[in-house]
Amino acid sequence: MRFSNFLYSGYEFNEDEDLLRFKFKMINSILLIIAFFTTLFATISDLGIHDIGHVQAIMNYITAAFMIILVFFLRHSKDNYPKVSNILILAMSMTFTMALISVPQDEFRLIWFHLLVFVAYVLNGSRNGLIFTLLSIGIILTTHFLMDLQLSQIAINTGIISLIIASFLFHVYTNKVSSYENALQEKNASLEVLASTDGLTGIMNKRIFNEVSERYFYTAQRHEKELTLLLLDLDHFKKINDTYGHKIGDHLLIRFVESIQTILRKSDVFARIGGEEFAVLLFKTDEEGAKDLAEKIRLAVEQIVIICQNKEISVTTSIGITANTVDDEGFTDIFTRSDKALYTAKESGRNQICFIS
Repeated sequence: MRFSNFLYSGYEFNEDEDLLRFKFKMINSILLIIAFFTTLFATISDLGIHDIGHVQAIMNYITAAFMIILVFFLRHSKDNYPKVSNILILAMSMTFTMALISVPQDEFRLIWFHLLVFVAYVLNGSRNGLIFTLLSIGIILTTHFLMDLQLSQIAINTGIISLIIASFLFHVYTNKVSSYENALQEKNASLEVLASTDGLTGIMNKRIFNEVSERYFYTAQRHEKELTLLLLDLDHFKKINDTYGHKIGDHLLIRFVESIQTILRKSDVFARIGGEEFAVLLFKTDEEGAKDLAEKIRLAVEQIVIICQNKEISVTTSIGITANTVDDEGFTDIFTRSDKALYTAKESGRNQICFIS
């Protein structure tokens, strides 16, 4: 396994999870870094190179082992991220508090709380960062008040002031990153809507309909459920466009869609798959139910009237219907039969429905 994949806990992330991908990489890196350096400091202390005390050395070994456990716990599920990040930050705060108390020979140990605040901001956002900023300041002041940390008041004051400044900078940075992420998600959502809907009528376009219909088909075949397809075509629509212009034609298409939407159920799939050709996909609807719906649509379309040049313009629709069979190998088989039924309806005089089984 590549190391970069290891840092992502072996997960795949979609385009909407860029920030989560970054957080997984950060948290795994932090866990490994903490495990390595806590072990290193404990080892060199045991060797007498850099004494941090026996208690702190044991605490370091425990912390290192705990970090490795968290690395593998994170690999069980993406949903474990909040738990692991909170546990990590709490463990860091405990370790740094122990170092503050038990390693008086380290005059610069207050700096570790800056790392704690940074990790809180990066992994869990501004609110968590502010909480651990206040907690860190509280720990420093409380321990300084209760025991001799062998740190001057100037060192304590400087440590707290620098923590506040660092927290402010981390807060500004984290909020900016979050705002960029939110803006990007909104933009991606808008682009996805634009890519999946017909620009004129606002209903599903052909590309998405093809994807959805395939999923519906395999679900229906697997569970032995009815899947019925209605193909609708506006009769003599080209003549209307040529006579009155595309603006009137577009207005007619919009009225056509609005009329049908008032009849369909929320579960029905309605899409524009061509210039004046539309499709309605019905799940768990038998032949009689499909015919009844098609007739309601046909009658509703007959009622559409728009005025242009003091003339009333009306339109009718032809509808081809078919349902899935056990012999169908793909949705294409259903579409082909429905298209044939539509052709029959138009050849038979238009403004009518035709069912082919």
